Amino acid sequence: MPPDVFGHDPKDEAQLTASPESQSSGATGQEGYNEFIIHRGDEGLGFGPSMNTEVNNKALSDLHPYVQTLSLSDLESCVALENATFPEHERCTREKFIYRLTTCPELSLGLFSTTAPDEPTALLPTYPHSRPPDSASPTKKSTLLAQVIATKCASTGVTDESMEYPSDWRARVLLSDRQGHQEHGRTIAIHSLAALPEFKGRGLGKIVMKSYMQRMETSGIADRIALLAHDHLINYYEALGFHCIGKSAVQFGGGEWVNMLYTITESLPGS
Repeated sequence: MPPDVFGHDPKDEAQLTASPESQSSGATGQEGYNEFIIHRGDEGLGFGPSMNTEVNNKALSDLHPYVQTLSLSDLESCVALENATFPEHERCTREKFIYRLTTCPELSLGLFSTTAPDEPTALLPTYPHSRPPDSASPTKKSTLLAQVIATKCASTGVTDESMEYPSDWRARVLLSDRQGHQEHGRTIAIHSLAALPEFKGRGLGKIVMKSYMQRMETSGIADRIALLAHDHLINYYEALGFHCIGKSAVQFGGGEWVNMLYTITESLPGS
């Protein structure tokens, strides 16, 4: 998870608005949900100095962020965001994005902002892959700022198998494999939580995380939220209601993770 998820200036945090899609057509997307979060908080791993001072100095209050379920049509933006955020050995591969956005797109959520071609945000790495928010605004584009990519699994904690995908998944009708998405699982695994480095410290990760958790709590599709974190981030997650349940055996990205668990049923009103 990007280090800006908690390290931000509250005065810079924007309020979410309705998506242009819902404003223009009344349509609503599928619900997005959350669970396994890989949090790599080490300095220098994907969140160094901004590549563009003009974008970095643009106040977050000038943006109009909104959340929307991701789909396969957002593939190029997702890949661009992932590549801008993480070192190569920690990135979600293109094939994994295709698998996850095809198999269970309802489990992935994006934080967008509508951008005009003459605005500084048009210089963001995700902008070239952005699409118009609606037919009434063909010159503007919905630019991806942050994302949560997830699948469901049957275990109560993230495993190496849950982070993979069946090699022949395209030919399968029902996936009974231990690898990848498990539709019957009651744990949602977040495999990528990324926010653009240009807005480091502005709380984009926290915005998309809170929205995702709220959707999770009301969706009824899972019982828990699980994530992987390094030792120095345990306190952050405990403040959000997570519990450390021990060291993880996962070797992704070099290993050295701990399992954090958030039990949804204990947090629901009246439970």
